[in-house]
Amino acid sequence: MSHLVKFESKFCSLVLLFLVSLTLGNINCTTFEQDTNLTLEQKELLDLFRSRVADQLPEEYMKKEIYLIKWLRTSKFKIDLAEERLFRNLEWRKEQGMDSIHYEDWSDMWNEDWHYFTEGRDKLGRPYLLIEVKNADTRKAVLQGKAQRMLRFFDKMMDQFCGLVRESGERYGNMTRGIILTNLEGFNPLQHACLRCIPFLLRPAVGYADHFPECVDKLVFVKSPKSVEQVLDLGRPFLPEADRNMIHIYGRNKKVWTEGLRKDFEINQLPTTLGGTRVFKGLGKDVQDF
Repeated sequence: MSHLVKFESKFCSLVLLFLVSLTLGNINCTTFEQDTNLTLEQKELLDLFRSRVADQLPEEYMKKEIYLIKWLRTSKFKIDLAEERLFRNLEWRKEQGMDSIHYEDWSDMWNEDWHYFTEGRDKLGRPYLLIEVKNADTRKAVLQGKAQRMLRFFDKMMDQFCGLVRESGERYGNMTRGIILTNLEGFNPLQHACLRCIPFLLRPAVGYADHFPECVDKLVFVKSPKSVEQVLDLGRPFLPEADRNMIHIYGRNKKVWTEGLRKDFEINQLPTTLGGTRVFKGLGKDVQDF
């Protein structure tokens, strides 16, 4: 049995690598200038794209160039494809009730220790998404028939974060993407990436490109277990160089991950769980206190 458990643990770690790789395929470590500087030909294509879709978009932010270019660029400047993807996303948002998702009662998920936070900022002043996986139990959610609820919670999380990045960009004018920082303390492949969990973990990884293009430019994992760290390190050489620069994995050596985090974050913007001084409302507390 121990050999079977070890095999499943290794396999689940490999699945994690695949999910990270899949997500990275739709993430680029890009500066604001790179996101906003277009060639003359690209600008002409953007103008044409906007003229074709603007009148059919329900929200004002969707009509802005900074939003539309994300769909066009991730469609390799193929206007027909960009238009198809954009309207497919609008239909998805309508079907999923995304405009009201943040007004739903999510206390059940908080009580089950599914926690994320968006109050922090990186050194560039951009919002970052902090995910704490310590007590969240993917396997339990799947076995209890709550997988769809979990997936909707993931959609809420990404919609809130990407919306905050967009609103910050509109207010300050110098940001288009943000960082996702995941604290892997307590991560267990059998609990968080079990075999039965895989289909449900694939959907948000694929859905990122379908619904939140160019929202994230870096993934940072901290306190990664040795087994996961080893598997990810083995797979790293097989990733394109650009992708390797977008994923940062730090193990449980505090000196190493502290130095790594200081490259992107000031200490007063990190949670106490990661050596910082910022107090995140609800972190380590019950939902009644949140």
